[in-house]
Amino acid sequence: MAAAAAVLQDMGYTIDEVEPSLGVISASKRADATNKMEALGSLTLDSMKCALSFLLACSRRHYGEIDDVQEIRLTLVSMPRVDGAVGVRITVQRSVYDKRGRLSEQSTVSDADVYETLFAKLSKAVFLERHGI
Repeated sequence: MAAAAAVLQDMGYTIDEVEPSLGVISASKRADATNKMEALGSLTLDSMKCALSFLLACSRRHYGEIDDVQEIRLTLVSMPRVDGAVGVRITVQRSVYDKRGRLSEQSTVSDADVYETLFAKLSKAVFLERHGI
């Protein structure tokens, strides 16, 4: 549990809850969700609409609807296995908010690379901790 918490903190996560008796760690972090091309396109669309309407319909409507920030929540559950090892299950969810602070997307992260990176770092940390390195 200590190695997992250290790995998550090294990856920029804030540990939200720890329940050692259940083997559960809950962590989160906020990250930029802005797609630069989407932002440029929305800004251009708003500007063109403003110019075409002779400044009567100027707004930042499209720009306000682009993704701004994402909150990533991670839950790690560790459980003893019959062979004496410890099994670990990790789930990652992502909530994306637009420039107005409204929820625009919510999903479970299914990218294998994300999980492979997490498990590789966790394996290394457990190895180092076990061997006192």
